[in-house]
Amino acid sequence: MPFDLVIMRTSDGQEYGPVSMEAVRQWQAEGRVPMNAVLIDAETREERPAVSLLMGLAMPPPPMAMPAPTTPSATDHLIPTKNPRALIAYYLGVFGLIPCIVFIGIGAFILGIMGLNDAKTRGVGRTHAIVGIVLGGLEILGMVVGILYLISVANSG
Repeated sequence: MPFDLVIMRTSDGQEYGPVSMEAVRQWQAEGRVPMNAVLIDAETREERPAVSLLMGLAMPPPPMAMPAPTTPSATDHLIPTKNPRALIAYYLGVFGLIPCIVFIGIGAFILGIMGLNDAKTRGVGRTHAIVGIVLGGLEILGMVVGILYLISVANSG
């Protein structure tokens, strides 16, 4: 009977076998047989596409689809827990207004940009991210001005 022992050739030229058709069926169930593979009869050297010989057998499971995004609730717009980067950027920006906390504006600015990108896909947190970016940017600017002022005072004295 033809195609009892076969050699499987993949598109890159690799050959596997000779193995029984049962082994190929097992490979196919495990998702290890590419759709463009060719099966070669070990005795007659007749070639056939693997799909035509394995038709009707269990196909590998389809890849997992991403879950559909859920509609944000009213609370999600007030406190965007589904966008933690935007929320953290907001809080860092607000707490960075306290004069004795330095360098926190850098984190607010960076997380705000990341949160703004996340807001495109998650649908929440855009305003919090923008507040984080603006306050973080102002704090960075204030820090630079303060450092320049200290340098100028040190050089003049």
